[in-house]
Amino acid sequence: MSDSQALDAIHNWQQWFRENRVVAELDDPGESKDSREKMHDTSKAISSLNEAVTAQAFEKAKEYFADTMAEFWNELTGPQLYKAFYAAAMEQLQYQEKELKKAQSIVDMLHYKG
Repeated sequence: MSDSQALDAIHNWQQWFRENRVVAELDDPGESKDSREKMHDTSKAISSLNEAVTAQAFEKAKEYFADTMAEFWNELTGPQLYKAFYAAAMEQLQYQEKELKKAQSIVDMLHYKG
């Protein structure tokens, strides 16, 4: 590209920019201010991320439950599958309660309450 072609390209771009630019004015900020504010608005970013993670976890849990049901479909009835699910949930609850007691004892010890 010759120097004159480069200068013509720059000139053409500058002319296009002057005709098509959107500038924030003091009295009427217009589009550019709104777009800048939206670009920096992260208030919905975390909630969107949390929603995506929750949706992904939901789909994964649904898939695991479907696999479990399919694996035992011929061996257990519906009520038996329900009882197995309930028993597993209760075991998980008891385990979590034990873990909570351990954590609480450590916190108490750190606060010299134990």
